[in-house]
Amino acid sequence: MSILSELQKNKGTISSALGKSLAEKVLKGDKSILSEAVKLIKFDDKNVRAGAAKIIEQVAQNKPELVADCLKDLLLGLESSEPQTRWMIIHTFGFCAKLNPVMASKALDKAEEFLNTNSGACLWDRTILYLGYIGAVSEIHAKKVFPLLEKSLSTIPSQTKTTLESFERMFSRLDDKMKKQLLKYADKYSISSKSSVSAKAKKIIKKLKKI
Repeated sequence: MSILSELQKNKGTISSALGKSLAEKVLKGDKSILSEAVKLIKFDDKNVRAGAAKIIEQVAQNKPELVADCLKDLLLGLESSEPQTRWMIIHTFGFCAKLNPVMASKALDKAEEFLNTNSGACLWDRTILYLGYIGAVSEIHAKKVFPLLEKSLSTIPSQTKTTLESFERMFSRLDDKMKKQLLKYADKYSISSKSSVSAKAKKIIKKLKKI
């Protein structure tokens, strides 16, 4: 049975309950739902696109191997007018980065664009997480991503915890120069008034000083 009619009845791009429930069916074996969701990323109704994106994101989070080969077909989702679809698709690219780094890297230009515009908290957050996943693929990827994360510390201070989390995720791919620079940032944020930020910074310092 097609999921289109269900998604069309689902009101609002931020209503995610249906997408999560359909993703559960995919994870239990109904891959036809995922195949249709990928096609619906191009649909002309934003509610349908966002609902399809939620299905894909949830599947990728739990079983990225089911989605990794679909990234080429999902690139158009990064151009969607609604931020909800864009943030779920770039998050998906992050989850699949290790399994399909070539296609996952195709979203780097869009990621930089999202960070340089007034994209909003959710899209900034998922974009920064995506960068962490990409940076964790290899040293070459880490070198591409590191300056983007550095910039986000100053231009998007509201996302500092997420940025530190992404630095931490790519830790094993950082060279000595990047580790020294990260230590400076971690020292700076270890005295942040936000407990979540200071805790993350202190965790990074502890890791770095074990070297």
